[in-house]
Amino acid sequence: MRGSDEFTDEEMAQIEAETRALLARWGEPQMAPPPPDLSARVVRQLSGVTPMPTYRRLWWQLWPVLALALLAIGAWGLWIDSTGPALLVGGLETDTGRLLVTLTLIAKPIWNLWFATAWWLVPSLFLLIGGGWLWRKLIIDAPLAEVE
Repeated sequence: MRGSDEFTDEEMAQIEAETRALLARWGEPQMAPPPPDLSARVVRQLSGVTPMPTYRRLWWQLWPVLALALLAIGAWGLWIDSTGPALLVGGLETDTGRLLVTLTLIAKPIWNLWFATAWWLVPSLFLLIGGGWLWRKLIIDAPLAEVE
Protein backbone atom coordinates (compact mmCIF):
# COMPACT_ATOMS: atom_id res chain seq x y z
CA MET A 1 0.00 0.00 0.00
CA ARG A 2 1.43 3.36 -1.00
CA GLY A 3 1.52 6.35 1.27
CA SER A 4 -0.17 9.58 0.24
CA ASP A 5 3.20 11.30 -0.24
CA GLU A 6 4.58 8.78 -2.76
CA PHE A 7 4.47 9.15 -6.52
CA THR A 8 3.20 6.49 -8.88
CA ASP A 9 5.48 5.10 -11.57
CA GLU A 10 3.77 7.20 -14.24
CA GLU A 11 4.18 10.37 -12.18
CA MET A 12 7.85 9.57 -11.60
CA ALA A 13 8.41 9.06 -15.33
CA GLN A 14 6.71 12.40 -16.08
CA ILE A 15 8.74 14.21 -13.39
CA GLU A 16 11.99 12.71 -14.71
CA ALA A 17 11.14 13.74 -18.29
CA GLU A 18 10.39 17.32 -17.14
CA THR A 19 13.64 17.45 -15.13
CA ARG A 20 15.68 16.22 -18.09
CA ALA A 21 13.98 18.81 -20.35
CA LEU A 22 14.89 21.58 -17.88
CA LEU A 23 18.49 20.38 -17.65
CA ALA A 24 18.76 20.16 -21.45
CA ARG A 25 18.13 23.94 -21.66
CA TRP A 26 21.45 24.53 -19.91
CA GLY A 27 23.29 21.96 -21.98
CA GLU A 28 23.51 19.39 -19.25
CA PRO A 29 25.45 16.44 -20.67
CA GLN A 30 23.68 13.16 -21.21
CA MET A 31 24.39 10.37 -18.80
CA ALA A 32 26.98 7.88 -20.00
CA PRO A 33 27.01 4.30 -18.75
CA PRO A 34 29.90 3.50 -16.41
CA PRO A 35 32.66 1.20 -17.62
CA PRO A 36 31.72 -2.45 -17.15
CA ASP A 37 34.52 -3.30 -14.69
CA LEU A 38 34.68 -0.02 -12.77
CA SER A 39 34.26 -1.48 -9.28
CA ALA A 40 36.81 -4.25 -9.87
CA ARG A 41 39.37 -1.71 -11.13
CA VAL A 42 38.82 0.52 -8.09
CA VAL A 43 39.20 -2.38 -5.67
CA ARG A 44 42.36 -3.57 -7.45
CA GLN A 45 43.86 -0.09 -7.18
CA LEU A 46 42.94 0.17 -3.49
CA SER A 47 44.60 -3.13 -2.64
CA GLY A 48 47.99 -1.63 -3.57
CA VAL A 49 47.87 0.90 -0.75
CA THR A 50 51.25 2.00 0.53
CA PRO A 51 52.26 0.44 3.85
CA MET A 52 52.00 2.30 7.12
CA PRO A 53 55.06 4.43 7.95
CA THR A 54 57.59 2.85 10.29
CA TYR A 55 56.94 5.21 13.20
CA ARG A 56 53.20 4.48 13.09
CA ARG A 57 53.83 0.75 12.94
CA LEU A 58 56.19 1.10 15.91
CA TRP A 59 53.55 3.07 17.85
CA TRP A 60 50.92 0.39 17.22
CA GLN A 61 53.33 -2.23 18.55
CA LEU A 62 54.43 -0.24 21.61
CA TRP A 63 51.20 1.28 22.92
CA PRO A 64 50.22 -1.84 24.91
CA VAL A 65 53.66 -1.84 26.53
CA LEU A 66 53.33 1.84 27.47
CA ALA A 67 49.82 1.29 28.83
CA LEU A 68 50.98 -1.65 30.96
CA ALA A 69 53.96 0.35 32.23
CA LEU A 70 51.70 3.21 33.33
CA LEU A 71 49.32 0.72 34.92
CA ALA A 72 52.20 -0.91 36.81
CA ILE A 73 53.51 2.45 38.03
CA GLY A 74 50.01 3.44 39.16
CA ALA A 75 49.52 0.12 40.96
CA TRP A 76 52.89 0.61 42.65
CA GLY A 77 51.73 4.02 43.87
CA LEU A 78 48.32 2.75 45.02
CA TRP A 79 49.28 -0.50 46.72
CA ILE A 80 52.94 -0.33 47.74
CA ASP A 81 54.44 3.14 48.15
CA SER A 82 52.68 6.43 47.47
CA THR A 83 55.94 8.24 46.83
CA GLY A 84 57.31 5.54 44.51
CA PRO A 85 56.13 7.04 41.21
CA ALA A 86 57.35 10.47 42.32
CA LEU A 87 60.85 9.08 42.88
CA LEU A 88 60.99 8.20 39.18
CA VAL A 89 60.75 11.88 38.20
CA GLY A 90 63.04 13.44 40.78
CA GLY A 91 61.31 12.92 44.12
CA LEU A 92 59.07 15.19 46.12
CA GLU A 93 61.27 18.22 45.45
CA THR A 94 60.07 18.53 41.84
CA ASP A 95 56.70 19.82 40.74
CA THR A 96 56.06 16.68 38.70
CA GLY A 97 56.85 14.53 41.74
CA ARG A 98 54.45 16.51 43.91
CA LEU A 99 51.80 16.20 41.19
CA LEU A 100 52.21 12.41 41.07
CA VAL A 101 51.99 12.11 44.86
CA THR A 102 48.88 14.31 44.85
CA LEU A 103 47.24 12.19 42.16
CA THR A 104 48.16 9.00 44.01
CA LEU A 105 46.77 10.28 47.30
CA ILE A 106 43.57 11.37 45.55
CA ALA A 107 43.23 7.98 43.87
CA LYS A 108 43.80 5.85 46.99
CA PRO A 109 40.49 6.52 48.79
CA ILE A 110 38.58 6.34 45.51
CA TRP A 111 40.17 2.98 44.72
CA ASN A 112 39.54 1.64 48.24
CA LEU A 113 35.91 2.77 48.18
CA TRP A 114 35.33 1.28 44.75
CA PHE A 115 37.05 -1.98 45.60
CA ALA A 116 35.15 -2.31 48.89
CA THR A 117 31.74 -1.77 47.28
CA ALA A 118 32.08 -2.90 43.69
CA TRP A 119 34.70 -5.66 43.73
CA TRP A 120 32.51 -7.78 41.47
CA LEU A 121 33.10 -5.30 38.62
CA VAL A 122 36.72 -6.42 38.24
CA PRO A 123 35.84 -9.68 36.42
CA SER A 124 33.26 -7.76 34.40
CA LEU A 125 35.93 -5.29 33.34
CA PHE A 126 38.17 -8.12 32.14
CA LEU A 127 35.25 -9.67 30.26
CA LEU A 128 34.46 -6.33 28.64
CA ILE A 129 38.07 -5.75 27.60
CA GLY A 130 38.38 -9.33 26.31
CA GLY A 131 35.14 -9.03 24.36
CA GLY A 132 36.28 -5.77 22.81
CA TRP A 133 39.60 -7.30 21.84
CA LEU A 134 37.87 -10.31 20.27
CA TRP A 135 35.39 -8.10 18.40
CA ARG A 136 38.24 -5.96 17.04
CA LYS A 137 40.17 -9.03 15.92
CA LEU A 138 37.10 -10.38 14.12
CA ILE A 139 36.41 -7.06 12.41
CA ILE A 140 40.03 -6.38 11.44
CA ASP A 141 40.58 -9.88 10.02
CA ALA A 142 37.31 -9.97 8.06
CA PRO A 143 37.73 -9.31 4.33
CA LEU A 144 35.81 -6.30 3.04
CA ALA A 145 35.41 -7.43 -0.55
CA GLU A 146 36.54 -10.19 -2.81
CA VAL A 147 38.49 -9.19 -5.88
CA GLU A 148 38.33 -11.25 -9.03
